[in-house]
Amino acid sequence: MESLPGIWGFGSHIYSTPYQCGYCERDVASNEGIYCKVEDYIAGAGAGDVATVVICPHCNFPSIISVYLDKRQIPLPKIGGEIKGLKENIENLYEEVRSCYSNGSFTAAVLLARKLLMNIAVDKGADVGKSFQFYVNYLSDQFIAPHNRSWVNKIRLSGNMATHEIPDIDKEDAEEILLLVEMLLRLIYEFPSISI
Repeated sequence: MESLPGIWGFGSHIYSTPYQCGYCERDVASNEGIYCKVEDYIAGAGAGDVATVVICPHCNFPSIISVYLDKRQIPLPKIGGEIKGLKENIENLYEEVRSCYSNGSFTAAVLLARKLLMNIAVDKGADVGKSFQFYVNYLSDQFIAPHNRSWVNKIRLSGNMATHEIPDIDKEDAEEILLLVEMLLRLIYEFPSISI
């Protein structure tokens, strides 16, 4: 695990830091929190802030933003948005996928997205106990226009990679898969639930 150089300063005011809160999901800017600063005398490091614990002015929860680690934020904002018309078990899995992403567990998020696809297929009439490929084909045949089926297949391939191969899923791959899952949920659940 990487170490964060510096000394934590416990002042109540910091430089204003704009970010999207990983808890309440609002775009905020905070000037309250604590900072970790590298002083000139620390060998091999330049002076300046390397990390900040910011306090959200809306929900009052803390987040860590590290300049030293490529502007990493912990927790990340959840990806995707609220979707209307979801059944409870589907909604719970979707929120779990979003939480995994927010916590930086990208491989787990993609693995759960795979489970979510299976649950959606069964909820929409597919037989229980079939293969993952069967559920992907079922969703494609029942709900996806032929020219859009490649993105359902992308979810399948990424899920297979997360399940059966050594390399972890990175943030960008997870983000892409979760946005595709969100579109699928909107198509299957939210749009049909809207009264016209």
